[in-house]
Amino acid sequence: MVSMKLGSWFPVVVACVLFEFLGHSGSFAAFIPSDNYLVACGSSQNVTFQGKTYVPDSWHSSLTLKTGTPAVAKSNSSFPSPIYQSVRILSGISSYKFDIKQEGRHWIRLYFYPVPNSGQNLMSASITVATDDFVLLNNFTFKNYNGAYMFREYSVNVTSDTLTLFFIPSNNSVTFINAIEVVSIPDGVLPDQAITINPSTPISGLSGLAFETVFRLNAGGPLITAENDTLGRIWENDAKYLHVNSSALNVSVNPASIRYPPSVTTEIAPNWVYASADVMGDANVANMNFNITWVFSVNRNFRYFVRVHFCDIVSKALNNLVFNLYINDDNAIESLDLSSFTGALNVPYYRDFVSNASVDSDNFTVSVGPDSTSDMANATMNGLEIFKISNEVKSLDGLSPVESLLPRSSSKKNKTGIIIGSIVGAVVAFGLIGVCYCCLAAHRSKTNTHQAHPWLPLPLYGNSQTMTKMSTTSQKSGTASCISLASTNLVLCTRPALNPVLPREQVNIAEWAMAWQKKGMLDQIMDSNLAGKVNPASLKKFGETAEKCLAEHGVDRPSMGDVLWNLEYALQLEETSSALMEPEDNSTNHIPGIPLTPLEPFDNSVSIIDGGNSGTDDDAADAATSAVFSQLVNPRGR
Repeated sequence: MVSMKLGSWFPVVVACVLFEFLGHSGSFAAFIPSDNYLVACGSSQNVTFQGKTYVPDSWHSSLTLKTGTPAVAKSNSSFPSPIYQSVRILSGISSYKFDIKQEGRHWIRLYFYPVPNSGQNLMSASITVATDDFVLLNNFTFKNYNGAYMFREYSVNVTSDTLTLFFIPSNNSVTFINAIEVVSIPDGVLPDQAITINPSTPISGLSGLAFETVFRLNAGGPLITAENDTLGRIWENDAKYLHVNSSALNVSVNPASIRYPPSVTTEIAPNWVYASADVMGDANVANMNFNITWVFSVNRNFRYFVRVHFCDIVSKALNNLVFNLYINDDNAIESLDLSSFTGALNVPYYRDFVSNASVDSDNFTVSVGPDSTSDMANATMNGLEIFKISNEVKSLDGLSPVESLLPRSSSKKNKTGIIIGSIVGAVVAFGLIGVCYCCLAAHRSKTNTHQAHPWLPLPLYGNSQTMTKMSTTSQKSGTASCISLASTNLVLCTRPALNPVLPREQVNIAEWAMAWQKKGMLDQIMDSNLAGKVNPASLKKFGETAEKCLAEHGVDRPSMGDVLWNLEYALQLEETSSALMEPEDNSTNHIPGIPLTPLEPFDNSVSIIDGGNSGTDDDAADAATSAVFSQLVNPRGR
């Protein structure tokens, strides 16, 4: 292990160069992203930057650029770097549409530099960038920006086969973009769950939110460029964020000595991050139990995803280093003993949190300090990442949702067209099915003209009545005959076989039974304890019949003939019991839920008449059927 004062990074740099020359240790294969768009906007040739080759936007076969009147400007200066040398100037709402091979989280990296001598005042140009769902940047200008160029890195979860980036100018001005990256992120690098701070509780659903990288630090080590990170990330040194510079001492080891466990890979962070660290230095204070604190300027209106990287490269033995982690003065981890999680030294470990900014300021702080129970007063941190989380309107910059910026966006039109097309297609499909069903029903009606008339039970309450409907084949009137069971207010009807049942009329006593079952009435009917209090015999039979009609499987339900037989039997039981009991003891008076409707006298001559077929053999069958059920119509028939 090598120990050094702040700023003396030469041994680390030498170790990193040697490590790169000798090759990476371990068995991790380099990640190859499924989607890897590197776009040099407005350029006429390939551009190499940080070991990556950017292709002109006009050359991409899987990229569609929709814009008003684009203009291309090129800087004659070599500043700040080749990626900023060309720019595409956009007037009107413009978009880049990327074909996505694999859904999931993607990096979106944007490069901006107001190229001088472009014919436009790009310093005053307003820049607004959005995806189909999230606002990434809203009304940004370089006029009030403390920097010559700007780089932004975002992470969004792409759930379709395309990703569209919209560039939106304002006030009849122009907007611009120098370079774009859209790159797949390996699964598991950014999680769906984390731990909130104060109170400390699990939170999920992060995969549905957009992230913006605001800080990514290599504590105690030098700048790590995209060339030395498998995911093209940039890790800056942490020195300028220290609250007290002298509070931290830089330490480092050979990157080849870092031993990744199965749960951590180089995609979480490169070994150069874990090979350097900040530990407690000489803070020139009387109390040596001070904290090392990093201070960041953030927007207090957003939440932040925080990932802290640890690796014990300072201890000589296990369980010697125990310390605390604080986020905004809240205790995020208490008495953290890295050895208890890693089981060895030089093994990477990280933790994820979600936290708000400070309540009364735009400062965001992260601190580590010694634990009072530890034998060694020390604390350490190797790396830190802070991401802004999109808010409730799916924005990372302000309170304007995508819909307010793109009220008539082409993406929404396309989605609307897809929905309308799907609905129309479904209607046509169901229409064809309906035509086929009607044709089949008509065919069956013709073949069943001389069959017996089926019974149709309807949950009608009240008197017997006649239902008339035009025949589907003969266009003559067909008549259905109905009977009413006096003690249950249930009506049964017969209808001619020519008149097929449409689905709306296919109802039966199961509806009554289901309503009673929800109220617990069937259980009361079936309860033998009611015997002696009410007349249960007929209602019990009726309840048994209704309960069978509710059987889950069709084969377990009774046939219509069985239902009619059981109802007739229940009627006989009712008549027998009624003769032995006072009128006020009628069983329906004891069971709530059965409406009592006054019944008019029945006409015993009611019969089934098949319109258009009178004078045939069917009339004899109709007369026989009427005779059989006339006893049901008139209780005095038996």
